[in-house]
Amino acid sequence: MTDLDHAIRRTLSAEDQAFLDKLDKETPIDDIFSTFQGRYGALNVFAAIVTFALFGAVIYCAWNAFNAADVRSTLLWGFGASFAMLGVAMLKMYFWMEMHKNQILREVKRLELQVARLRQG
Repeated sequence: MTDLDHAIRRTLSAEDQAFLDKLDKETPIDDIFSTFQGRYGALNVFAAIVTFALFGAVIYCAWNAFNAADVRSTLLWGFGASFAMLGVAMLKMYFWMEMHKNQILREVKRLELQVARLRQG
């Protein structure tokens, strides 16, 4: 931490200090589960279910592609597996963006708290 961070932390009340400490101790697992809370929590739960379903479709299509008797069936099952994997990749990127958004919002709230405390002091 810089000297400015130390100066800001010295001006904070015990309650605000505890809040900032709680924000500092969040793990990547906490970031993942925080996407299922809040305003878009239900949508994110649905997207997670769709992600697992698409992954199941990838496995099913790949299995059938490897066991297909002719080239046409192999290609069709392979395309199915490719498109399902594309869906999984897109939903993973969506979740990464959600986690990143939550991290940015957490940092903005931290800055707002620090500015408010500096303004009072």
